[in-house]
Amino acid sequence: MKEKFHLLSEVPFLADLSQQDRIECAHEFHWEIYPKGAVLIEAGKKPAAVYILEEGKLDSEDKVLGMVSLVTGKAATETIRSLEPVRLLTIKAEDFARILLRWPQIYGTIIGNLTDNLAETHQMLSASRYKEVLRSAIQLTRYKDKFYGIWGSVKTTHEVERLFKKLQQTEGHLLIRGERGTGRQMVAWYAHQQLFGEAAPFVVLNGQRFEQQWGYLLKEEKKAAESSYAAFTFEDIAAGGTLFIQEIDQITPELQIRLAQVLGTAHHSCLVIGSIQEDNKHKDPQLMPELAACFEHSYSIAPLRERKRDIPIIAQGIVESLAQKHQRNIPVLTSEATQLLLSHNYRQGNVTELIQVMERAFFLADQDVIGLEQIFFGPTAEKIGSKINLLQWGFFKSLFKSRKLLHSLQWISAVLFLLLIVGLVFLPQLPLTMKVFVLVWGLWWPSLAILSPLVGRLWCTFCPFSKIMEFVQDRYHPKRPLPALFVKYDYLMVSVLFALIFWAEIFTGMRSHMLFTALLLLVIQGLAIIVSVLYPRHAWCRHFCPLGGFIGTASIGSLLEVRADAAVCLNKCTTFDCYVGRDGVKGCPMSQHLPYLDNNLDCKLCFKCVSNCQHENVQVNLRVPAREVWHLTRVNQGYAVFIGMLMGILFPIMVFEPLHGSMPPSQWQLWFTLTYLLAALLGGALGWWLGKPFKTKAASKRIKLVFAFIPLIIGGHIVYQIGYIPGIDDLFLGMGYYEAAGMQTLFIAAKSLGYGLAMFTGILLTVITVGLTLHQYSKAKDPNH
Repeated sequence: MKEKFHLLSEVPFLADLSQQDRIECAHEFHWEIYPKGAVLIEAGKKPAAVYILEEGKLDSEDKVLGMVSLVTGKAATETIRSLEPVRLLTIKAEDFARILLRWPQIYGTIIGNLTDNLAETHQMLSASRYKEVLRSAIQLTRYKDKFYGIWGSVKTTHEVERLFKKLQQTEGHLLIRGERGTGRQMVAWYAHQQLFGEAAPFVVLNGQRFEQQWGYLLKEEKKAAESSYAAFTFEDIAAGGTLFIQEIDQITPELQIRLAQVLGTAHHSCLVIGSIQEDNKHKDPQLMPELAACFEHSYSIAPLRERKRDIPIIAQGIVESLAQKHQRNIPVLTSEATQLLLSHNYRQGNVTELIQVMERAFFLADQDVIGLEQIFFGPTAEKIGSKINLLQWGFFKSLFKSRKLLHSLQWISAVLFLLLIVGLVFLPQLPLTMKVFVLVWGLWWPSLAILSPLVGRLWCTFCPFSKIMEFVQDRYHPKRPLPALFVKYDYLMVSVLFALIFWAEIFTGMRSHMLFTALLLLVIQGLAIIVSVLYPRHAWCRHFCPLGGFIGTASIGSLLEVRADAAVCLNKCTTFDCYVGRDGVKGCPMSQHLPYLDNNLDCKLCFKCVSNCQHENVQVNLRVPAREVWHLTRVNQGYAVFIGMLMGILFPIMVFEPLHGSMPPSQWQLWFTLTYLLAALLGGALGWWLGKPFKTKAASKRIKLVFAFIPLIIGGHIVYQIGYIPGIDDLFLGMGYYEAAGMQTLFIAAKSLGYGLAMFTGILLTVITVGLTLHQYSKAKDPNH
């Protein structure tokens, strides 16, 4: 506030205000920071606000921007951008109009400070046109662009039409009741259109700020009439049109009674529409009886969850309107997408929430089909604790934004992979091939289990399967949407494929057979290519890949994450570049929309969103490990089955591996297979029973508790993999110390130390995660919190 007051004291058009008035005026202004190249004012359009430069540089010599255009009602004549990051004090157009009304002397100051070439502006600001200028400034919001005029089913449409007809036939004011987002303002706008047309003034006031911004007009009408301007009363604000008062019940009782006296007069210069927000906590908002009696008509809008027949009609109407406006083919909503829309309760915003969901889905759809992967709703990702954003340092910023570097490393990985396949199939006796083969099973496979809990799906960044798959896909451009069955049950496919691969590895002794290893790698690559040819983006990586499923599960609690500020994404971004792509860089290969990303399961750390985001809102963070688990919201809950399966197969692996040489091979294979399949089925069933996954709901306590066991389960798999690291049996760590008898030494086998560290870390993180998850829910139930 001190900075605001100091800056406003230097602004010429506020020079004649008293210190107290300037303090009160400062409450209407807000600080904003814009990056280099941001467009503040666009030529040919009316500014959305008045901007006062505090720090930085613009391509304009004026310190105050947008003021003249707002008071004249004319579009800006030039585009103004920031030449470097700028800090501005801003006030929205509607709020600027109100301070002009609250302090009319500002007009005199503006007129006095305008130069000779603004004579037309001087004329428009004359007292005789005071109300017209005010209306022009207040009505900058284009209400017709906000609403679609789609009410829903025939029944709902007839109800609204009857209301409009009644208003046309009978004079009187209107009171609208409904939950937040049910369309109260939309009904008010279309009622205004029916009675007066779009050209008539439609002024929106807010009941919560009514006393501060408008109360003096009711209390001091005589004083206003004696001013140098034309007599101006409260109703004159919207004379000849509609005055819409949102949350009218939030006006103080004293002003409600005074407003009732004004509305009780015989002649009304405008239609007054009041709205009341109802919710579960405040079902009967208090409206003074005197004011309630002034509304001859009333209309109550049912919440969307109680009229679900309207949902498909509204959704289809929105995409049709958007397609017509943007000259695109009308996207088809799949039956699964429609079912998902019907299953949501819309408690966050009713029709407004549905509109936002469908607008987002329309722009995210890269084909003429809107499916499950384009529907995002519910809670967005939260900011969880303190983190270190690596992009704040230039080295990491240039590293993650360098598409050429990542592209080169991916191709190196792909070429090495192809050379490995050639060596395993055609040159198995070559010493180099044998050494690489040992390293693949001895280092690569264990490293996936060991490093994924630390750095997340970083392997997926350079995965050769993915690069080769993408190379083929770029030449076929698949148009088919991924069937909803695969999306719905992807966790089962990932679980089955991973269980089969792990079984085949142990059953066939694949770690010592090059041809079997080559066949496994070729099968995985072949399946990835087939899926990529049929379906868009990296559907294989997200919905089928068993290695990706394991790495993604392990990365839930990793130290590294990619996130964005949901507020910036949803309020500033209109192009959805992180999902759609920009300047030749593709959008998210995993079909993720950043404001809703709150876990690492389906983030393969490709960093394309870092390059694509125009607002530089993407962060690559270092964070506290495992903290993500007790904050899970939108995670694929079906992975509770996968986690259970991973836990189940640990038993036959740990039991039968030591018995491999002490039993006849056929007998060992039979009992191992039976025990393995039974353990995998029982583990998966246990995960299903504990989690009961439903992908359309936020993660429950049971889901979070299942995911809390990930560190322990991954620790068990690390123990299994450590035993295959080359030379691990011959490696010992020693410690020496002196005693009276001489130097004493102590040696610990590296394998035993690895086992201990893996299990200790897994148990510790699991205990902490389970404890904090339970604590979070107990705190939520405690009324004292």
